[in-house]
Amino acid sequence: MIKESKGFKLIRAIFLISAALFVIVPLIPLVFMAFKTGTEYASTGVFTAPQSFLNFYNFMYAINVGKLGEALMNTAIILAVSLTVQVLFTTMVSYVLHRFDFKLKKLVTFLFTMTMFIPVVTTQVVVFEIIYSIGLVNTIWSVIILYSGVGIVGIYIMLNLLDSISKDLDESALIDGASYFTIYRKIIFPLLKPATTTMLILNGIGLYNDFYIPNIYLNKSTQTFTVALYKFFGSMSTPFEIVAAAILLGVIPIMIVYLFMQKYIYYGLAGAVK
Repeated sequence: MIKESKGFKLIRAIFLISAALFVIVPLIPLVFMAFKTGTEYASTGVFTAPQSFLNFYNFMYAINVGKLGEALMNTAIILAVSLTVQVLFTTMVSYVLHRFDFKLKKLVTFLFTMTMFIPVVTTQVVVFEIIYSIGLVNTIWSVIILYSGVGIVGIYIMLNLLDSISKDLDESALIDGASYFTIYRKIIFPLLKPATTTMLILNGIGLYNDFYIPNIYLNKSTQTFTVALYKFFGSMSTPFEIVAAAILLGVIPIMIVYLFMQKYIYYGLAGAVK
């Protein structure tokens, strides 16, 4: 093991603290403004704490008038369904690509890899025509279908973890009379839990923050949180302290998920880089 000098440890600590402050400092004024009244916001600085952290008027206004509560519920439904389908398809595809040899295996892997280099915008005209032709535009199912696709990043994460799962488990189960689907369901899928959790977090955050797809395919009565927040923020009559509360409503779920699941992110990314 390489010994670290005191100077290196000091530099590392300074760098990490600076990086953390760079992320945290902008959030402090946001939290303060979210709990301030209109008078407080106009008469105090951004780093001045509010008189009370029990002032929830701004949050209630954002939820009721801006319909952000309904938008959060729509987002939760979309993520729950699409991520469930995405995990099932990704684990199945990864299992097949890792455990089985067939003629078109290299072609299938190549096609999945090529999706990394095709910008989403360039395919949206054709995709929109397809979704429109089956009558799903302006419904929540259009976004769910588009979010449920298998991504190559998720496949690579799964493949790296599958390398550490012995094929002897498959062979032993086959000898005992288990089918391939039973092997996947009872052996492979449970062992892929760290990778599936990583994929859920990374893809979930990406889909939660997505603005482009929901803005195109959903109408005004059915919006995700990012679209509703954008339109709420775009209203010139909305006081900024209420906008701050609305932004904080969107930040809190992501922070909670990350704090409880960060160890899985580190594990999964380490496996993907391997």
